[in-house]
Amino acid sequence: MKTSAVESATPKKIDGYDGWEVRNAVDTMRRAAEIESDEKFLKVVIKEMNREADKLEDKADLLVKTQAKLDKVFKKGRGTNNGT
Repeated sequence: MKTSAVESATPKKIDGYDGWEVRNAVDTMRRAAEIESDEKFLKVVIKEMNREADKLEDKADLLVKTQAKLDKVFKKGRGTNNGT
């Protein structure tokens, strides 16, 4: 069976993990180190991460509020519709 250069360059498994995922993680960590060494760029990245975190926090708040409203509606519904 013939293998391509790409297949032979990255093993399918590395210590039980997918070879592509391991290589991707190595590249990600290398890039993270590069970002950390560039103070100006790091500040921009942190600012953007904080924006994303704020968006996620807003979504979480909305989910909590929605769940509270649903709980209130369905708890009321159980008491009035069960024949008691």
